[in-house]
Amino acid sequence: MKIFTFVISLMCILPFSAMSQDVTQIPLPDEFVTTLDVTNEYPMVRTGYLASSIEAISQFYLQALGEPIKSKGNNTYKTLYYNYQERSVRISLYHHNYVTEVSIMIE
Repeated sequence: MKIFTFVISLMCILPFSAMSQDVTQIPLPDEFVTTLDVTNEYPMVRTGYLASSIEAISQFYLQALGEPIKSKGNNTYKTLYYNYQERSVRISLYHHNYVTEVSIMIE
């Protein structure tokens, strides 16, 4: 019973954001320009763009987050699926007009 009381007390003291994953913790390439942030509700989303290729961005995430669970697409679009800190993360890449749009979603 003491352990249960301690856990409940601890949950009341710690903010819920300290116990949840935040889209702002997903690493970003240096040149990333953010166009949209939705960080106060799930699914959390961050979108932006940069002038790198899909392959270069995929390599960045391979180094930063490791091997994706699943990957699909081609040299125009690609989606990388990860489990990051116990959350499902989807990183979608779409290349057009000399830029690559990046959308990161945490479910």
